[in-house]
Amino acid sequence: MYSVFHISLWIKLMTDTIDKVKNNIVVKDNNLVNASYELTLNEQRLMLGCISLIDSRHQIDTQRLYKIQVKDIGDLCGVVNTTHFYKDMVGAAKRLLKRTVKIGDKQSGVYGEAVWITRYVVDDRNRTIEVNFNEDVIPYLTSLQNRFTKYKLRDVAKFKSVYSIRIYEQLAQWKRVGYVELEIEKLRHILCVQDKYKTFSDLRKKVIEVAVSEITEYSNLDVSYGYRKEGRVIVAIQFRFETKKTPEKLPEKLTMDEYVLENPVSTKGKTEREVRKMMEKHKP
Repeated sequence: MYSVFHISLWIKLMTDTIDKVKNNIVVKDNNLVNASYELTLNEQRLMLGCISLIDSRHQIDTQRLYKIQVKDIGDLCGVVNTTHFYKDMVGAAKRLLKRTVKIGDKQSGVYGEAVWITRYVVDDRNRTIEVNFNEDVIPYLTSLQNRFTKYKLRDVAKFKSVYSIRIYEQLAQWKRVGYVELEIEKLRHILCVQDKYKTFSDLRKKVIEVAVSEITEYSNLDVSYGYRKEGRVIVAIQFRFETKKTPEKLPEKLTMDEYVLENPVSTKGKTEREVRKMMEKHKP
């Protein structure tokens, strides 16, 4: 007969699917990273969750649907009200049928526009959403050999600002350098804020400072920023960043769950107190 500790441990192992999701990698062609588009926060979360399921090294079937478990994404984002979040994500899927992405720019003479997805499927019983990417977008997500940007889904999951996600992607594109300068007009184009935050003061407060704060708090990067001026006019933002240092791990004392998992025979049927005594005898 197994103790309550064994049972709780196995339940934890069976239900802890978020660990798989948080290690998913988002990979995009740099043209898509630099593209101009406007999505809500949950539309971004849905898109990134589905993109993280794609094997970017190979071609994919253009009819394939990519399924996410909405609860897994909600857990990763730190969502409390999962029912409300599910409804929002379903709404995001509907809106994505009309959302477009603009790649290139008129100045270069090569540019275009396409919708993100062509269809979606919702399963209310299992609370999953599946999407099919538009075949015009797929080349920017698959068979990528060079000029692409990748990062872990968990590094942007807790952002509350859509601008934080887009600016983080700009930094991730130059992660080996640790520095990127973005001209104000280019930044406005990427974020689709040409007609918003018209003064630089507003852009700094509502977009740049929020993004720098969230990226530093929630992601794997420490970020600071400065300006480049032409005369008295600020024309570019200069971001400096580095990957946060992971403290060197010292030998750790096992948690009770870990100890039980490593010693299933000797702990079988033991009470919590008995297991703790066993752990005391085996301290490193």
